Amino acid sequence: MKRLLIISAAMLVLLFSFSIKTYSQTLTPPEFPRGKEAFSAFLKKNLKWPKDDDGGSQGIVIISFFVEKDGRLTEIKVAKSMGIAFDDEALHVMNLSPKWIPAMKNNKFIKSKYTVPIRFYITG
Repeated sequence: MKRLLIISAAMLVLLFSFSIKTYSQTLTPPEFPRGKEAFSAFLKKNLKWPKDDDGGSQGIVIISFFVEKDGRLTEIKVAKSMGIAFDDEALHVMNLSPKWIPAMKNNKFIKSKYTVPIRFYITG
């Protein structure tokens, strides 16, 4: 009986590892056109300091959104707030964004959720 259990367990492990290898998939995350540096340039060009702030605040607003199969950004939301004025500005800029390059799974475009930090900081 013990041999039968050990053999059965070994067969299950082999079948499980075979199924993982068989169903492994390639996933490429979504990307801003021309990459991260272009996204930073886009933010630098379009992001404005909120008028409601006296310039003393610094921090990060985390924005989440879906990149659709056609590259459109949808359901753009604040995932981590820094205050209403900063949140509104981060949302405004993300709504100005051009279409992204969608995520790919097995060489097919897919809808995917993505999160980006938008930093508000004072430069010297």
